Amino acid sequence: MDQPASTHVDTAGKLRLVVEEADAGSRLDRLLGRLLSPAFSRSWLSALIEQGSISVDGRTVRTSHRVNPGQVVEGEIGHPAETLPGPEPMDLAILHEDDALVVVDKPVDVVIHPGTGKRSGTLVNGLLDRYPEIGRVGRADRPGIVHRLDRDTTGVMVVARSNDAAKSLVNQFKRRTVSKEYAAVVWGEMPFDSDWIELPLGSHPRKQGLRAVVTEGGQAASSFYKVRERVGAMTYVEVSPRTGRTHQIRVHLEHLGFPIVKDSQYGKDAQASYAHWLEERRRADKRLPIIARQALHAHRLTLDHPLTGERVTYEAPLPADMADLIEVARESA
Repeated sequence: MDQPASTHVDTAGKLRLVVEEADAGSRLDRLLGRLLSPAFSRSWLSALIEQGSISVDGRTVRTSHRVNPGQVVEGEIGHPAETLPGPEPMDLAILHEDDALVVVDKPVDVVIHPGTGKRSGTLVNGLLDRYPEIGRVGRADRPGIVHRLDRDTTGVMVVARSNDAAKSLVNQFKRRTVSKEYAAVVWGEMPFDSDWIELPLGSHPRKQGLRAVVTEGGQAASSFYKVRERVGAMTYVEVSPRTGRTHQIRVHLEHLGFPIVKDSQYGKDAQASYAHWLEERRRADKRLPIIARQALHAHRLTLDHPLTGERVTYEAPLPADMADLIEVARESA
């Protein structure tokens, strides 16, 4: 008798099963479709296999792969249908759309997809309302999503409209052939006009959920920054991450001593200095910046188009709150 899907998928949406003798020679997609139905559709599982999200003994395989007893099938497959996101009207700034992808200028204070404590109001909910076909692309709990931005980071995000496009985009991000450029305003006057930051990242030793530069056991992380303008007590920089680690830009800049302005998680001393700067301006009855989140914006994204192979670039203009911050900083200088 088949075991329920919950036997094979944990609360984090991770699949792990060991192939039994009775299933020897079964196609992987059919085996998973039978064991995980009806919580997970076979078409969706097949898409995850093709994307390389599901492995057999640590190797990526095709949907037609025949399994052997004792082999371990693993992967992140998300959550069953009853927890999946639904369409919700949302005002989205679309930078580009075609048959393969959608490029959106992600607004501030928007989570990419549903997760712990957040079931609605996400970018995925808004995308499903405007592009319902995305619901059949990739992981059902985060359809169409091939990369992420932090909640309070604005800017360019590319979303897949087909499983073929998703596979192409995911592979490009994995191979690091996607070029990303961010705009940031940091606290302090950076001494160099440009430089590489080559510092490994790992879990913060004291703060759960945060990242830090580590000396042992970390992931290699590489960022290149270039100063665009020094504006009084702050510096307006352009940052190009070569790797895509969680919070990479924020941690790298903090480690150099120039954390991003209004970052609530990194650079405690610098954020206190920024707050003092604001108070001085308030007392002097001078204009205050409107920004209420970390001054980080995904400005430009360059990749190979999944359909044509052409190298294409998408840009999101500097948001009003960051432009205002830079203008106020100029005034203070």
